[in-house]
Amino acid sequence: MDRREILRRLATEARPYTLQIVAAMLLGTVAGLINLIPPWAFREIINGVLAPKNGSPDLHLLYLALVATFVGLTLGYLTTYFQTYLTAWAGQHMVAKLRVSLFERVLNLPLAQFDKWRPGELISRFSSDLQIMTDALSISVPQLVVASVTFVSSLAYLIYLDWRLTLVLIVVAPMVSYVVSMFQRLITTSTKRTQARIADLSANLTEVLQGQRIVKAFGREEHEVGRFRNRNDDYFGAYLKLTQFVQTQPLVIGIIMAFLVVTVVWLSVHEVLVHRLDTGSVVQFWGLIVNLINPMNRVAAFFGDISKAIVGAGRVFEIVDLPIEQRDPPRARSLENVRGRLDFEHVTFHYADNEGAALNDINAVVEAGEIVALVGPSGAGKTTIVNMVPRFYVPQSGRVCLDGVDLAEIRLTDLRNAIAIVPQDPQLFRASIADNIRYGRLEADDEQVRAAACEANADEFVSELPQGYDTEVGERGVRLSGGQRQRVAIARAILRDPR
Repeated sequence: MDRREILRRLATEARPYTLQIVAAMLLGTVAGLINLIPPWAFREIINGVLAPKNGSPDLHLLYLALVATFVGLTLGYLTTYFQTYLTAWAGQHMVAKLRVSLFERVLNLPLAQFDKWRPGELISRFSSDLQIMTDALSISVPQLVVASVTFVSSLAYLIYLDWRLTLVLIVVAPMVSYVVSMFQRLITTSTKRTQARIADLSANLTEVLQGQRIVKAFGREEHEVGRFRNRNDDYFGAYLKLTQFVQTQPLVIGIIMAFLVVTVVWLSVHEVLVHRLDTGSVVQFWGLIVNLINPMNRVAAFFGDISKAIVGAGRVFEIVDLPIEQRDPPRARSLENVRGRLDFEHVTFHYADNEGAALNDINAVVEAGEIVALVGPSGAGKTTIVNMVPRFYVPQSGRVCLDGVDLAEIRLTDLRNAIAIVPQDPQLFRASIADNIRYGRLEADDEQVRAAACEANADEFVSELPQGYDTEVGERGVRLSGGQRQRVAIARAILRDPR
């Protein structure tokens, strides 16, 4: 996805907040124009009070300039506050909506697609990529508006005061534009590399934390620390290179502007000596140059932040645009009076086009109520066969039928509501035992939860715990033994009440 497409997508996402964004832009415009007041006030004070042409200082003009400066600056701070708040409000709502869309898309990915991504890569989309978008929308964009308006209005006023001097500034503009565009390309490329490195680091961290027992059992602590250190060094180097580009951009522009300021000051003094400008106007001109230079340096930094945010948005959209799990066909059948007979008819399945078939022309029948054990060597396809039933995977050829109906023609919700699964490695959530059992049927009451636990032979050990069914099981159920986790998982499946 190129930069233009990403910006178009962001504009579409921001459309519901158009009113707030327009109001913020107007407030930012006011805040930018207010920055013209102090240079004007300095000119009036110098020409009318400190060096009056008629010989007597105009104190009325002094007070007018001071009041105008105070009121203008106060109004500028207020408009900047409300502009920043409105922009942050709209930006945070947009990012929050994207965060939910991203989470929803991850949950609805086909398992074949989901398995291609490391958990750390997905987590980095939620943390790192969305965070740089948040920073840009909450901080850089509001200040960019004010800085841009200040720059344009100051440049227009400079042309009005003395077009000859301003021509010097305009001549340098192409050079500054070239520097900014060159650094934007470097920053964009470096940001992509940095975000990829933080994704590797997150994936490594997630993998080790999930496999902590294996690491300890094999005494691989030093090995894993070394792996993590290498990933961390890769990220450190990539981030330093990005920082170098981000910080070098305003440095180069600053050097150009320093030379420009010296030249303009020298020329403006000449303008006074030939009586084309008075002293107050020169001071005003210098103040407007300050208004011009400060935004120029800040705009360069803001563009760097926004370039990073665009890269982050592109990485988020990369996940959001992935295909979702195949949903129901137009005339999908609902499940009624399920008996439970399963027919595997010439089923062939492979995980990737360049890999061999995990299942090749499989034919099998499981009668309703029949208990079946799949036995075979590792890699024979036992798990793949089981995953075909809830349509975690769809065969490339052949079909799987339930009571004579192709699973592809059955409503997916009905199909999975009729199935309960107890995985070999029980997956529990960081919640209470009751909540983990109730995950099988969210509307179940406490009595139904306890009844399912009794049937799974879990009630006995749960009742002996100090907090009973309110006991927190910890991350992935680590506070329970393997057998206890298995019984909780069985209770969850029983409460599901599959057909």
